[in-house]
Amino acid sequence: MPPKIRENKETADQTVKKKPEGYWRERSAGDPLTELGREYYYVQIRDLEHQLERYQKKCDELEVQQRDFSFQYSSLEKEKKDIVHFLKRSLTQKEDELSDLSEHLLALKQAKEAEKESLEKQVAQLRHDFQEQKDQLTSENMILAGKLAALEEFRVQKEEFMSRFATLEEQLEEQKQKHQIVIYDLERKAVLDNNRLKKEMQQHVAAVAAELRLVSDRKMPETTIRAIHENASVTSQLRRLADKSDKLLEENQVLREREKQLKWEWEVLKPVLKETNSRSVSIQKVVHQLMVKYKQQCVELEENEKRLAQHAQLQRQHSALQQDFNNLRQELASVKGELEKNSIQVERLRQELTKEQSIRGQLETVLQEAAMALKQALKEVPKEEDSEVMMLARQNQMLQKLLVVLDSAALLGRGPALTEFIVETDSLREDKKGQGPQRSRIILPLLKATKHVCHYKMGDLGLVPQSSCIHSTTPKLEPFPVSTRLHTP
Repeated sequence: MPPKIRENKETADQTVKKKPEGYWRERSAGDPLTELGREYYYVQIRDLEHQLERYQKKCDELEVQQRDFSFQYSSLEKEKKDIVHFLKRSLTQKEDELSDLSEHLLALKQAKEAEKESLEKQVAQLRHDFQEQKDQLTSENMILAGKLAALEEFRVQKEEFMSRFATLEEQLEEQKQKHQIVIYDLERKAVLDNNRLKKEMQQHVAAVAAELRLVSDRKMPETTIRAIHENASVTSQLRRLADKSDKLLEENQVLREREKQLKWEWEVLKPVLKETNSRSVSIQKVVHQLMVKYKQQCVELEENEKRLAQHAQLQRQHSALQQDFNNLRQELASVKGELEKNSIQVERLRQELTKEQSIRGQLETVLQEAAMALKQALKEVPKEEDSEVMMLARQNQMLQKLLVVLDSAALLGRGPALTEFIVETDSLREDKKGQGPQRSRIILPLLKATKHVCHYKMGDLGLVPQSSCIHSTTPKLEPFPVSTRLHTP
């Protein structure tokens, strides 16, 4: 409760307590209207004290609610600022990531297009080169196949020729050995024959000489004829030996010519064999180069396949990045929607808080006015010299002030009309019947009520709405201490 209202309440309680009962008895003994007014005011004061105590509780609850609302508002404001800051920071990060991803995506697209064009060019060039190499290799293979067939035929012929040449060499060697053996035998035989013939000739000459010496004396012509015949036979033998040696020499000459012919053929075939070997070596080198080139082409083909696989992987990564980008965009849209909802909720809570603050201010104003009116009414002490008309005028003025307060509360829609808490008892009815027009002149101003439809219970001043009309978000409060309550007489 504000200090001013509490002070006014305590002052009113003290004023009520300070008045002795004799005063009211004297007033009641002197004037029956004063007794009725006193009872009326006692009832009103008790109701007002109960109302003030209830309103004090309501005011404390509203203060607690206001503090809760302020705390909630500050927490919501802080949360809103934190959320806005976090969302802005997240949005900035997402925008930075989005820009980075967009740049990266654009760079990837450009790199992909450039690499795609280069790969397509490389693939086209490789296909063209492969086709040319294929055609060239096909033609070379056909040529080499023909050459290999010719070489195979030549190899067969060469093998046949080499086998024949080897057989001829073997035959030549055998014949040469045979001829050498024959020549050696013939020469040895000729030498032996010559030696034998020489010995025989010497022996024969010695014998002939001996016979000639023996027969010289006897018959010279017979000896001469016999020597001539023997000389003729020896000459014929020598001629046969000479013919036979000539034949052997001719055969030897033929064999030497055959050997020369074979050597010449070997000399002729030797460069051909060398050329064939060199051509086979060159063909083997060409085949080796073709194999190396084929392996290189296979490696390049595998690299191209790997590049195509990498290109497909980059396309998949691009699709994944595009999906992530769309997801981030959706998350950003959802975050923006939540931010707008939070902003709307914060604005609604701010409006509700402003409304509650305005209602609280109005209620505090009405309570202050009611407290001031009650304080002023309780402070007014009737004087003995005052006439009944003055007392009624002061009472009427006080009631008019209370009516103004009630009317202000009723105009605000927070209070009832005066008829809601005026109870006509039997004593009042008797007083009305007994007093006549003078009593009705006093009571009628009190019965002038506003024509507003009451939505509060009996005994409420209408300054604070009922608990069913207050939508409180705070938990149920414990009873306030005694110091915060008004003291009843």
